[in-house]
Amino acid sequence: MNSKLSKFGRFFQANMPWVILIVVALVFSTFAPKFFTFKNIINILNQNAYLVVCAIGVTFVMMAGNLDLSVGYQMSLVGILVGKLLQSGVPGSLLILAGVFFGVLLSEINMLLALKLKISLLMATVGTMTIYQGLSYTISESRNITGFPSSFKYISQGAWGMIPFAVILSFVLVVVMSLFLSRTYWGRYVYAIGGNEEAARLSGINVTGIKLMIGGIAGAFVGLSAVMLVARVGTAQSGIGPGTEMTVITGILIGGVSIRGGEGKISGVVAGILILAILSNGMQLAGWDINAQYIVKGIIMLLAIGFDVFQMSHRKVEVDASEKEVEKTS
Repeated sequence: MNSKLSKFGRFFQANMPWVILIVVALVFSTFAPKFFTFKNIINILNQNAYLVVCAIGVTFVMMAGNLDLSVGYQMSLVGILVGKLLQSGVPGSLLILAGVFFGVLLSEINMLLALKLKISLLMATVGTMTIYQGLSYTISESRNITGFPSSFKYISQGAWGMIPFAVILSFVLVVVMSLFLSRTYWGRYVYAIGGNEEAARLSGINVTGIKLMIGGIAGAFVGLSAVMLVARVGTAQSGIGPGTEMTVITGILIGGVSIRGGEGKISGVVAGILILAILSNGMQLAGWDINAQYIVKGIIMLLAIGFDVFQMSHRKVEVDASEKEVEKTS
């Protein structure tokens, strides 16, 4: 009986984000009768597809024990640079590739600064976030850039049947990167660096190389996310992007990725992003004030961090207890 309970407890703990997602969805279905319609569910998935894509990249950074605060400002600058290329006559399909390239470039700048200056990525991005913001407004001259072609907009406005292309794209990327993390050596190295960077280095892992790889992956997904956001709204402006980083980080924490790195799953991160999406959508349908929505999201972020700290403390107690038990038997 106890073994069954322990198995249930492990399953519940491993899938906590999805359990919370189901509970939140059921709660809001009582407050907002229109919540559980096919149209609304598809709308939620489509509106948040770019956040899921962005979260995949940021998850790699956080799993390695780092934090990037410049994500939203990278998106702002990428959007403006893509817009400027549009004005130069670059075709829509190449604009998407350019957005991914710019994302990789900006993210690698962050990572290289952190490595060369021997500071945390968090400290490096506190500086670069303001630089990226300033560059975005300077290049755009605080003006909106419009006129994107349909070939560019398709990534967020197109559909395969009744399913938006952005939803399909985000689903495919989630599956691919989940397999990358769980089935490849590089993915395991990301976990190893997040768990104990010095131990990973002593075991022969090229920590610098893996961090640069993480920067490239994160930048590619942040750049693609910026492209998806610009394509969805149909305009590039410097105000688009900033603030995204806090939503994504909150979703990742809710999704079970430890703030200290070394553990978590991309599938859980998807659940975390969708929890925030459902909260926002459900509160709007229920007629809640926008300020109340901010308060709820802030409380949820604090609870997610608190739960992460509790889990780490609980694991430490279990490890200490097992070590004492070994000492007694020996």
